Amino acid sequence: MKFKRIIILLVLSLLFISCAKNDSNENVNANVKEESVQANSKENKKIGIIELADHIALERSRTSFEEEIKNLDSDVEIISKNANGDLTVVPSIIKNFVDEDVDLIYAIATPAAQGAKNGAGNIPIVFSAVTDPVSSDLVENVEEPEANITGVSDYFSVKAQLEEAIEIFPDIKNVGVLFSTNEANSKYQLEELKKACDELGLEVVEVGINNINDVSTAMKSMEGKIDIFFGIQDNTVSSASSIIAKSLKEAKIVSIAAEQGPVENGILMSTGVDYESLGRDAANMAHEILNGKSVKEVPVGYSTEVKKIVNKTTADELGLLDNEKLLEDADIVK
Repeated sequence: MKFKRIIILLVLSLLFISCAKNDSNENVNANVKEESVQANSKENKKIGIIELADHIALERSRTSFEEEIKNLDSDVEIISKNANGDLTVVPSIIKNFVDEDVDLIYAIATPAAQGAKNGAGNIPIVFSAVTDPVSSDLVENVEEPEANITGVSDYFSVKAQLEEAIEIFPDIKNVGVLFSTNEANSKYQLEELKKACDELGLEVVEVGINNINDVSTAMKSMEGKIDIFFGIQDNTVSSASSIIAKSLKEAKIVSIAAEQGPVENGILMSTGVDYESLGRDAANMAHEILNGKSVKEVPVGYSTEVKKIVNKTTADELGLLDNEKLLEDADIVK
């Protein structure tokens, strides 16, 4: 009898130990699962920003994007890189973003977007400051982008800007333009400028440049041949806008630009796109993609906000402060 009681006690003890182990394992597994969920919920989305060059328009596209995306996704992590106008470093910046396992790339300017498309694999890309995404081989269908890239174009009618210039300066006949031989974006705009000038009875004097070191010589070569200078949305040209403006003021030549950044650096006037607006629009696209939309559901956008801006100091130096049409409805910068 005593022996039976001992056996029963041993069996009960073993059952108790086994149950205790199972409970312990279940608690450990539950804790592991809970920690895993918490870790995943704390994981921030990561965006890599590549800015092609350091000039006002691209900088505004970047800062307004960052401000807007932080408003929309407060915990997003941003890695920002600037190629400083050097196309050869674009692939290494994109590779760095791939190695960092970013969730999205924001590419500012056409060569930056092209580099991202070529090197980012399946990472979604949103671009801005791209004039024609189709001729730049970024997308084929702007309504339903077929790959992993979409964005906001900075296109604004060249002909409309020239028509306004003719209204203000009716005697102009010859239009000077610089363009980078390395940018597909610039070649597209040059062709549009030529077409618009042909329709408006104007002649184009064009000079291609390889880099910013060519600008001074190129500007000198135009003196005496042009009545007005047209600054297209070219990253090399925009980066050199203060040099260009100085040369034009010395030669007493009026000038217009496709966007306001060069005007702040001394070009006379612009009626063009607002790059802060482009950055905000791009941030809203990025937010949609980061939160589940596929890229093909986010069509390419086009600028709808236009500003007229005039540089008062340049107008004064050219003796144009009494030109009412020039100053009409314009924001004035000094």
